[in-house]
Amino acid sequence: MSDVASVGGGSMTSKSTLGMYSTRSAASRSRKRKQNKIINWPTIFRETFTNLFDLVGDWVYFFAIYSRHYVDGDADEEENNMLVDFEKIILVLLFFCILSTFLTLWTIQTTALAACGRKSMCCNCTVPRLSLLGIVLEDLPQFVLTCYIDYSLVGSLSPAAVLNICSSLSALVVRLTSR
Repeated sequence: MSDVASVGGGSMTSKSTLGMYSTRSAASRSRKRKQNKIINWPTIFRETFTNLFDLVGDWVYFFAIYSRHYVDGDADEEENNMLVDFEKIILVLLFFCILSTFLTLWTIQTTALAACGRKSMCCNCTVPRLSLLGIVLEDLPQFVLTCYIDYSLVGSLSPAAVLNICSSLSALVVRLTSR
């Protein structure tokens, strides 16, 4: 007896259950691919806005410290309790701002490519991996550095430091709660 139930008009119908299961698997795989391609716009907007807010907070704080030292000269006149030279602190802040810019652009690019179904530009990094990298390399050191600089210079937090801390904390919360 043959597996072919009918032959006619060029179509063949198989009685084999193996063919039906493989067809269902292909259909379910196709459905899953379509579901994965659905773009989650609220998540993309939330993460992009938070990354840009953190980036703005970092650069505003850098320019506030830079102008405090080089433009106004207040950092030289104030009695500061800093253990490190102020110009080295400014260079470290500049490094963290550049790192923040790089990580923000990389995360936005990876998020956009993931929405299109492609991979990251380097190392097959996913958005959660980049979020962890941002927390460890950028948010926590920036938070500690901001507190150290302002409490050593002024004794309290400046408005630019509050902006930087708030932007870093909001980015930290969003990065920790993202999938």
